[in-house]
Parts: sequence; structure tokens; C-alpha cells
Amino acid sequence: MQNDKEFFIKNLHIVIDSKYIEKKVSKILLKNKCIEFNFKTNFRLTSGKLSPVYCDCRKLISFTSDRNTIMNFAVKKIKSYSFLSSTSVIAGGESAGIPYASLIAQKLKLPLTYIRKERKKFGKKSQIEGIINSKDKVILVEDLMTDGGSKFNFIKAISEEGAKLNAIFVIFNYGINYDYLIVNGKKIKVIHLSTWKDVIQTMIENKLYKTKDIRTVIDFLESIGVKNLKFSL
Repeated sequence: MQNDKEFFIKNLHIVIDSKYIEKKVSKILLKNKCIEFNFKTNFRLTSGKLSPVYCDCRKLISFTSDRNTIMNFAVKKIKSYSFLSSTSVIAGGESAGIPYASLIAQKLKLPLTYIRKERKKFGKKSQIEGIINSKDKVILVEDLMTDGGSKFNFIKAISEEGAKLNAIFVIFNYGINYDYLIVNGKKIKVIHLSTWKDVIQTMIENKLYKTKDIRTVIDFLESIGVKNLKFSL
């Protein structure tokens, strides 16, 4: 009975910590304009699609205090999972994931690698810089995740080395794939610090934007597959 109680208390602390982290990170992202809004002309995305929102978590590397806060949260969140004990390599995805992977690897005292989007066309034609061996268990670090499609080349490169991917860590997760990314029928754990649900909740609570503008954001996000955005506006 005591074991059940201890398990409950431990998991309750994890839930409370996660909620605090999600709210704090959402405020940091909005404050530093890592998430921006344009309701008049919209942003044109790489796909060509027009969007009222644009996410750029790369900006965080320039804000020393907030960057340190977020990296401490990252380490705390990663440490809450049992697979950390078997993780042997932290890998950053080119290019936005590289600085965050470096900081996390340093804090966890683990080897660092980074993975190119594709193999080099010259020299040894490598895709992975640093060393990943067949017995390694890897955490892939990126700045954000939309639908997860951009992660597939990184995952494939890790797999080709015979290594196992323990998890994907991102600072911001759109919420299309919330807890897991399905790759070749297998679930890969996704660890994140904040989602659109958290950001919109922060926008509403702090009255940062007009109700109609928040509704525009929600409608757009739902149109691209983001889940759990039911709010009373």
C-alpha cells in the first residue's frame, strides 16, 4: 500500500511540475517573440501556405537567462523518464537542434553528435558528425515539432547506424503528434516543454490578443491538425 502511495505522490509531482513548466515556457516564448502573429497579411510558410502564426525557437539562444531556464527545464523533464539511465548519446538535428543538444548534452554529461538533413556530397559523405555506435541509445533534440515529417531523415540516419532512438525532445510541440511520433509502425516518445494549448491558454489568461484574433489562430491550427484546442472564448 505504501508503494502505491509513493508512486502516486511521485507522479503527482511530475504532473504539477509539467504544468508549471508548460506555463512558464509559454510565457518565455511569447515574451521573446519566438511565437509571432500577423493577422493582416499573414506569414508565408515554406510550404507556401499562409499562416497567422510563425514559430522561431532559434531566437532563444540569444536570451541568456531564459535560455538557461529552458535548458534546466529540459534536463528536468528528460530526467523524469526512466530511459535516461540507458541513454548514451544526445543528437542535435541540423540546424536548430544543434545548440540545444549541445547544452543538454553538457548538462547531462553525455556525448554529443549532430545529424545533417542529408548526407554531404563530398569527403566521407557522412550525415552524422560525431560518433553513434550500434549499441547506442539516443535522444534526438530539435527546437520544435509540427507534424514530425522533418524528423524522419534524422531518425533514419540513427537507425542506419544500428542505434536505438529512445525519444525526441523539442522545446515546442504543435500538438499534432502529442506524446508519440509513429515511424514505421513504431511509437517514438516525444518530450516537449510547451504546446499550442499552453500558449493559447496563456494568451487568454493574460488578455494578450483580441478574442477574434485568438479564434483566427485556433481555426488555423485546427485546419492543420493541431488537437486539444477547445477553449471558451
